[in-house]
Amino acid sequence: SAIFDFSSLITVVLLFIVTCTYLRGFRSTIFDNAPSADGAINRHEGLLGFCWKASRIGERKSEWVGLACVGMAVHV
Repeated sequence: SAIFDFSSLITVVLLFIVTCTYLRGFRSTIFDNAPSADGAINRHEGLLGFCWKASRIGERKSEWVGLACVGMAVHV
């Protein structure tokens, strides 16, 4: 039901970004893939890759994510 309501969708996305950022800060290698046997560069794919990207957004754009969270708190 959060898909059809824009404010609920934004709230879910913000909570996902904040949660992934917190988990990465708590345990820094949680979303990293295990090193491959042939030494190839690891790609962040699948669900863990999506969580890794969300945590990077939370780290790099923390001011904007925080401002969006405050805005959603005022809105709700």
